[in-house]
Amino acid sequence: MKKLTIEHPFFEFMGRIGDWMILNVLFLLTSLPVITIGMSATAFYRVGLRRVRGESRYAAREYLQACREEWKQGTKLWLFFLAAGSVLLFDILYGKNLGRLLNIGVGILAALWCFTISYAFPLQARFQNSVRNTLANALRLAFRNFPATLVMAALNSLPAVCVAAGAFYTMVAMPLFCVAGFSCIVWINCLLLTRIFQKIEGEEV
Repeated sequence: MKKLTIEHPFFEFMGRIGDWMILNVLFLLTSLPVITIGMSATAFYRVGLRRVRGESRYAAREYLQACREEWKQGTKLWLFFLAAGSVLLFDILYGKNLGRLLNIGVGILAALWCFTISYAFPLQARFQNSVRNTLANALRLAFRNFPATLVMAALNSLPAVCVAAGAFYTMVAMPLFCVAGFSCIVWINCLLLTRIFQKIEGEEV
């Protein structure tokens, strides 16, 4: 009977799963102050993209290093999305009587918000750029890769959908997201984003 060693594919597979679970927990912990969500998302995507490309070995160490390096730009991006999202949420909740055309306009802006945020933090994690250019490139990529954008936007919306669905669904989903839910979303997104970024490598982003 063949002996199992730490180099065995089974242990390597379990180690990779463990690393993604560790990233999930680190993301939750560093996002607790809320204002740091942008930094956390950027760090998560930096390590996630590296892991998909097979370039990451020490998930926790790389994540914390990315947090130190990306807190400024990541926070700027997050403050933009937080402000814009707050206005849109207010309009959605309390602007139902503003008229059909205005409601359609708010819906379009909300969709653009979802599309742009799906690319903004991964772009910041992968490429050095100003906040303004990152936002512009995120919106451009969202429409250039629309099928992938719809998939990522749907995945990114899952936590909000669970909350909106009510207390029961929130309680069911909470343990899953606390253990590995966010990592599953980021992993799938990184698989899509890696192909997209490979097409624009060498371009000015």
